[in-house]
Amino acid sequence: MIKIARLFLKTVFAVFPLFFLFSCMSMADYDFSEIDEKIAAGAYFEAEEKIEKENAKIYSSHDNLLYALDRGLLFHYAKDEKKSNEFLSEAEHLIERYYARSISQTITSALTNDLAQDYSGEDSEDIYTNLFKALNYLSMKKNEDAFVEVRRMGNKIRLLEQKYEKTILSESEHGVNVEKVSSQFSDSALARYISLLLYRADGDDSNALIDKRAIEVLFASKKLYDFPIPSSISSELSVPKEMARLNTIAFCGRSPIKKEQTTRIYYERGGIFFKLALPEMEKIPSKINRVTIEAKNLKNGKKTSATAEKIESIEEIFLDTFKRKYSVSKAKSLARAITRAATSTTMDVLSAKSANEENYTASFLFSLMGLFTKAYTEGVERADTRICRYFPASALVSGINVEAGTYEVTVSFFSGNKIVSEVKKEIEAKAGDVNLVEAYCLK
Repeated sequence: MIKIARLFLKTVFAVFPLFFLFSCMSMADYDFSEIDEKIAAGAYFEAEEKIEKENAKIYSSHDNLLYALDRGLLFHYAKDEKKSNEFLSEAEHLIERYYARSISQTITSALTNDLAQDYSGEDSEDIYTNLFKALNYLSMKKNEDAFVEVRRMGNKIRLLEQKYEKTILSESEHGVNVEKVSSQFSDSALARYISLLLYRADGDDSNALIDKRAIEVLFASKKLYDFPIPSSISSELSVPKEMARLNTIAFCGRSPIKKEQTTRIYYERGGIFFKLALPEMEKIPSKINRVTIEAKNLKNGKKTSATAEKIESIEEIFLDTFKRKYSVSKAKSLARAITRAATSTTMDVLSAKSANEENYTASFLFSLMGLFTKAYTEGVERADTRICRYFPASALVSGINVEAGTYEVTVSFFSGNKIVSEVKKEIEAKAGDVNLVEAYCLK
């Protein structure tokens, strides 16, 4: 019995640091209100500086990917394309590296929670990382590099099913039975749109037409595209040779965040309820309901206007692709909880048996071990609510034919009839080129 007591004490002292660490450490506990206010005001550099300053408070040693993603996106909005791509490339590298989780991390997460693992990213984060890298390259007039990123994005989308199957197989090898769920996401209209612009500028009308038709097919399917196709799509390949095509991509709102959802599951064998903590995606409501574009020719003062129309609901794609990761998280959390409930029940049974045999020391010890298991489960079971907070919620586009020349483009973001943000950019519109203006309002 003394040996058992010593073993129990050794176990408690070995596990307690993990209990303390993983029950307390989570970016979900950080107050992002000051950073969010800066982002809503368009002060992206200030928001990025705050994140860098508060790095140790926001991110754990397992959150290197999120640190790179957050900074990469904020540098993109702040128009520092080079730094943005440095961080986004680092994020993409970490996603690939962390996807193959080590055995030690798998064991630790089985004892604690998924926060014990290096965050490997959501599928949507992985995919849209390439899109924003492509936009950075377009802004730097590196069209070939932009093409590479768009193609990488398309390849990742096509491999999503295979990646999910591999994850299910890996978890099954660790004794976790994952319920398979389906996804509607099979292609990105926004990625196709950027590809269309690049092919058109290259004079490759055949491939540009393929992208245009792919966009039309997505909207016809109504899967994640249950809103009208942007009217400007029909004229993207009808640009007079002497004219320039001026395109705009406006990003609105912010992508969903994760919140912890706690439920109680009844364990019939032990007659007890055990805790189950799961991540749940939650949309962030956007104030923006309309976006307008005005292009003013700086030579003759002529103005041309348009209304931007939604081409992609990024938030819906986040929600859709998350369903698969949720199924994995639920299976792993359930397996952990059942194991702990079974352990607690076993300790209670052994305690009662020892008491019947009048071995009260053993009974007390087993009872203490059972109580510790219950307390440990309550404290350590936490949902993995880590996610990049700075992807936009929606993408809107417009396209207008203009005379070649220098333009001041004004993108106005409306909430009701009130302009809540206005972005001005000067651009040299050239015939046969990608003349793209980006604007953001993450409200």
